[in-house]
Amino acid sequence: IVEIQAQGEETHARGAMNDAVDELGRIDSTFGYHDSLIQELNAKNIIRNHELHDLVRLSLQVHQDSAGAFSLTLRPILDAWGFTDTQEFRIPSPDEFDAWRSLPGDSGIVPGKDGETIQTQAGTRIDLGAITKGYAADRAARIMQKKGIQSGLINAGGDISAFGGRTWRIGIKHPRRPGIFATIPIKNRAIATSGDYERFFVKDGRRYCHILDPATGRPPDKYISTTIVAENCIDADAWATALFVKGLDSLENVLIQKGMDWIVI
Repeated sequence: IVEIQAQGEETHARGAMNDAVDELGRIDSTFGYHDSLIQELNAKNIIRNHELHDLVRLSLQVHQDSAGAFSLTLRPILDAWGFTDTQEFRIPSPDEFDAWRSLPGDSGIVPGKDGETIQTQAGTRIDLGAITKGYAADRAARIMQKKGIQSGLINAGGDISAFGGRTWRIGIKHPRRPGIFATIPIKNRAIATSGDYERFFVKDGRRYCHILDPATGRPPDKYISTTIVAENCIDADAWATALFVKGLDSLENVLIQKGMDWIVI
């Protein structure tokens, strides 16, 4: 679910919001799970597209800066867990973990110097699900700004981009019960949360969520919720995932250097 708010004269604001919705639809069809550029790349191991090239390069930079906490190559093991709607939720077998480990990792993704070509090693299947919502929120916000909206907000399933002179009060969902855990004032910033409470299953008393540690292919257990406040939503989205996986002991100094704020539960 995406929520869009815009301040301005009604007809103009609605027009800008409709343009933002069109952009969200374009991004969904371009980078989603069905008939998208991602599917084409995974099938052919090569594609030429400037926008996808930029997203992949940024993702690989986060992978490097987070010491591997963020990864583009988890799709096969996510499928095995059932977190991509390919089957029912379940714990993968040892053979499935071994098969995934045998595949090329993020080092098998090679963005070309021409700014548009991406090549992957055979067997590589990339997934941009951990960064595309944030990108979509940023793009929709820019569309509205270009249309003259002075203040607005995009909430793409909890990844929020706010712009303009207004200070927005953003509620952080409590990860274990209904209601809000905390409220944060945001002005010309973005915020994103990763948690173990949106997509998960419980087996033998243990909770298994869809956020996986690229080192193990299993859900990490450091936190139940991580929130990042950053300049751009694409950064907040990616680094909320990385923080959920790696933890503050490993990433606090990196987040400080990047000018980000955080809440962990």
